[in-house]
Order: sequence, then C-alpha cells, then structure tokens
Amino acid sequence: MRWPFRVAMSTAAVMLFDQAVFAGQFLAGTFGALHTHRANATYSGIAVLIAAAAGVLIRWPGRGPLWPALACLGLFGLIALQIAVGFARMLTVHVPLGVGIIGLAAALAIWSWRPAENAERPSESPGRAAENAGRAAENAGRAAENAGQPAESAGRAA
Repeated sequence: MRWPFRVAMSTAAVMLFDQAVFAGQFLAGTFGALHTHRANATYSGIAVLIAAAAGVLIRWPGRGPLWPALACLGLFGLIALQIAVGFARMLTVHVPLGVGIIGLAAALAIWSWRPAENAERPSESPGRAAENAGRAAENAGRAAENAGQPAESAGRAA
C-alpha cells in the first residue's frame, strides 16, 4: 500500500524543492516569482496533507508503520510555521527552516521508495520454505526412529 504515499510524497518533495528555486528567482530580480513562491507554499502544504492521508493507508489496511503519516503531519506543522515566518519577513529563520523542510521531505520521499521491511526476501521464497519444511519432517522422522532404539544402541549413537 505504499504507492499512494510514494506518489504523494515525491510530488510534495519536488514542490518543496521548487520553493527554493522560486525564492532564488525572486532574489535574482524576477519579482513575479514571489507570488509563485507564495502560491506554491500553499499547494506544497496541501500535498503534504495528502501524503499524510496516504501514510494512513500504509498502516491501515497495509499493516505497516504509522510514523510516515505522523511525520507528514509534523512536516505540515513546519510548513505552516514556515509560511507564518515568511509573511513576517523573518528571513534568518525562514531560509534555514526551508532547508530543513526540503531535507525532511526528501528523506520521506526516499524512504517511500525503499523496499518494505516485511517484503519477502529471496532466501524466504515459497519453494525454499517448502524445502525446509520437508527437511524438518525428515528430521522428525529420524528422531522418532531413534527414540525406538534400545538403550545400548542409543548410547553408542551419542
């Protein structure tokens, strides 16, 4: 059930990275980029909320961890703080907080594309499991045969 989270979080991470691009364009003299920066901040927050909802699907019905949904909610809180600090023109907080937000979003997006922890490993394939079960049955049969031997021969075997 990770596909919805992968798509939503990857989209949010790209949009949050674009925030730095729009801010750079504004600083370079493209003053219309400030409006784009402001609008994209709102859309990025919405994308992170969608990723949080998709994170709930990892847990229910996916039986995965709950922390991705909670991490997205925390990230949304940081984005809300970032928007407030940006409107207050507190650039000494706004810029480093933005870097942290981009890093967290990238980390969540990268995690979403990693193989699931409970995914089947090659050594645990169904064929190998059947093989191991057959060996266990053979060993149980040998143990039952050895249990029926007289005490003298059992002592020699040990």
